[in-house]
Amino acid sequence: MKRLLLFFVYFVVFNFFVSANYSPIIIQNGGGGHDHSEHYATADMPEVYYDEDTDEIIIVADGTSLYYNVEIVSDYLNQTVIMTQVDGYGDTIDVSSLPAGSYTIVITSEFLNEYEGQFTI
Repeated sequence: MKRLLLFFVYFVVFNFFVSANYSPIIIQNGGGGHDHSEHYATADMPEVYYDEDTDEIIIVADGTSLYYNVEIVSDYLNQTVIMTQVDGYGDTIDVSSLPAGSYTIVITSEFLNEYEGQFTI
């Protein structure tokens, strides 16, 4: 029974990600003042994707942080165009109202770990 359940979960998750037109947004930890060349991902670092079909940012997290503050900044205007808070397990952010261009996403966890990445609409 467990194998059947695992197969079903794998099938659903695999098809969800394969059939969608997701582009991963590579996010970087701000470094937190480390003085050595290697930076390791912190436990609360989420995964971030841009769905070109629905014009949504998808944030996937595991609940290590209770919430994330998210800012989307227009690189052209150098101004925050969307500011919101998402659950510690992730959520989606509708960016369909934004004009075509380059944007920076800044994600701050409840522990004040900051992550940045760029995407283009």
